[in-house]
Amino acid sequence: MALGILIAAAAFAAAMLPVCPARAAEVPTVAVITGDLLGGGGPEVARLVRERRDAVTSALTKAGIPYQLTSDTEVARIGLPDVPVAILPYSRAISDDELYHLQAYLKRPAHLIIFFTCRDELASALGVQLGSVTRELFAGQFYAIGLVPGSIVGAPPRTICDAMQIRPVAPLEGATSLGVWQTPPGDAGTTAGIALSGRGAFISCPPSPANAGDLGQLLRALVGHFAPELWEALCPADPAKIGPVGPYESLPQFKAALDRAASTHLDNARSDVDEALSLLVSIPGRLARGDQNGAIAASRRGQMLGYRSWYRSYPSYDPEIRGVWACDKVPGGWEDAMRRLGEANFNCIFPYFASGAAAYYPSRVLPAATTIGDENPVTESVRWGNRYGVQVHARILGFFTMGSPASVRDELRRQGRLARSPKGYDTKWLCPSNHANRAQIVQTALELASYGVDAIQFDYLRYSWKDQCVCATCRERFQAETGITASRWPADVVSGPLRSQWLDWRREKVTSLLRTIRAKLNEEAPGVGLNAAVFVNWEGHRDTFGQDWKRWIDEGLVDFVSPMDYFEDLDEFVGWVTKQEAWAQGKCPVAAGIGPFADPVPTMSPQGVLDEVQAARRLGCEGFIIFNYTEEFARDYLPLMALGATSEPASIPTQARK
Repeated sequence: MALGILIAAAAFAAAMLPVCPARAAEVPTVAVITGDLLGGGGPEVARLVRERRDAVTSALTKAGIPYQLTSDTEVARIGLPDVPVAILPYSRAISDDELYHLQAYLKRPAHLIIFFTCRDELASALGVQLGSVTRELFAGQFYAIGLVPGSIVGAPPRTICDAMQIRPVAPLEGATSLGVWQTPPGDAGTTAGIALSGRGAFISCPPSPANAGDLGQLLRALVGHFAPELWEALCPADPAKIGPVGPYESLPQFKAALDRAASTHLDNARSDVDEALSLLVSIPGRLARGDQNGAIAASRRGQMLGYRSWYRSYPSYDPEIRGVWACDKVPGGWEDAMRRLGEANFNCIFPYFASGAAAYYPSRVLPAATTIGDENPVTESVRWGNRYGVQVHARILGFFTMGSPASVRDELRRQGRLARSPKGYDTKWLCPSNHANRAQIVQTALELASYGVDAIQFDYLRYSWKDQCVCATCRERFQAETGITASRWPADVVSGPLRSQWLDWRREKVTSLLRTIRAKLNEEAPGVGLNAAVFVNWEGHRDTFGQDWKRWIDEGLVDFVSPMDYFEDLDEFVGWVTKQEAWAQGKCPVAAGIGPFADPVPTMSPQGVLDEVQAARRLGCEGFIIFNYTEEFARDYLPLMALGATSEPASIPTQARK
């Protein structure tokens, strides 16, 4: 059973997975109480309150535990928020009202983690008896708390606090010591550093901002003890909760599908799944040893491997057209773009370098585009494309006047070279029958070919709409070349009795230009290819836009075509590609155009692109071209495609796949 069957059975339905695709509980939020009741203390006490609060919030951030801030005053007024754990970094003057709400909070039930000091009644509620403030007798006496191995899940072996003073704690009935104070070398004393009960924990030193990492691990273990869903959220270990993996609900379901399949191209995916399962199994043992970071890292890698395994399950085809359309400038520059494409085993790029009336490179044929840059994009793309094995197919935007200055369009209008509808001139389009326009397009193709590009691609090689062009030149040429007189121009041809003959003539105007270009390239630039980006619906668009691309294929004028199948709906995409393959009749390769960044398709994910790539392959296409090269495409799409669908190099096919 091949993966293609697996994907077909899943109906290409997977959405893009999150970075950590685990269906786990959310990380619980804790409350941090700022000790703003100072009990007569002045600015120095206020500074200590802020410092110790910030030490706790910094540690929580490092531990990946969200928190919300409240204060002594707020708790005294309205009580605590609905969270499983609240932390008192330094509340030295708890009022009666606050004490009432803190005691009520413990009865919810919920849990308190208190540092260094509190009222005796609250300490008793936690199951501890506080001693007097004790300063160290020698440097390092209260350097670290050595925790009892296995005392609570995820407990680190020791927590560095480097305290100069503590309040000794004596566990009462129902409480226990989690560990004692140690010196830097690890020599243990007899003084308890942390007491734990069913209602909370008391840490006998103030929190220090200098040890946020150690403190974060201790708080992570304590919060995880009181709210076990923390561990499920930070390091889920149940494979059944890792997913979805592609269209499969969980990692075990995907593994079962892989086990049923025999294709060798699935070996990388199998390897990822096996490693992921092994890592997930190791998590409880890591937590039991206090290796929090190792457990979290194992879980994250296991989730990443599960996520990656789906993308590595796609087959890589050879030969195959693997291309991307681009502008004259690319994010990061041509070296970066070609390197990233080459590393992903894409083999061609289709940047536009000219329209019908403007060049984005130094040209002797066309005026400069309004946005032309200092760098010559043709030489740079060819240079770096050769370096990284990416062919450059220089794209010409046919009869489109994009990029031309207003002064150029005004002159084109004066010369009668713009297309015209019954309503007037269209400044965005050239007249396809005008000899000067046609000669200019031919010379542009030859000029670009002289730069050493691998091929020329024509886009916009069509009319703008079904009512163009009806200029005086078109009337003269139509009548001369068909022998038909249109007495009511343009009504007779646009909607009257001569419409059919006019549509035939329009199609021939475009096709004959392509015929000339093919012949000229063969004569003056042998080896330079010629292909076209075309509209999706040959049957209807040959009339609407005069683009008869099936005839181009039948006459052998193009090496391949790329219909711009910009549909987010997979069924619609499949329907059009099926028709296009039938129209091509296996006479030349077809590269499906996929448009995650095209205007009609604003939300297609990398998974959606892969769905369409695989569908196009299944339907017989010889490749795909993606619109358009953007930083998002390079960052979020290319790497995922390179995991499987383009994981092996591919040559560009010269004939249709049988």
